[in-house]
Amino acid sequence: MIETLACIDAPHFCCGIVLWDDKVIEAAPIVGYMKKQKWTRDRVRTYCAEKGWKVSVVNETHRAKT
Repeated sequence: MIETLACIDAPHFCCGIVLWDDKVIEAAPIVGYMKKQKWTRDRVRTYCAEKGWKVSVVNETHRAKT
C-alpha cells in the first residue's frame, strides 16, 4: 500500500489531500468532492492542470498491508 500526501496550490487557496494506492481518502473541505467521489491520482492531476493549480507530492510512504 502506498500512502501519498499531496499539496494543491491554487491562486485563492492551498490545501492537502491524502491518497492510498492512488485514490483520494482524505481531503481538505474546499476539495472534499475529490474524497467523496473517490478520485484517482490521474483525475486529480488532470483537473488541477485544467484549473491552473499546482499539485506537489509532499511525502510518499510504502506501507505493509494489514
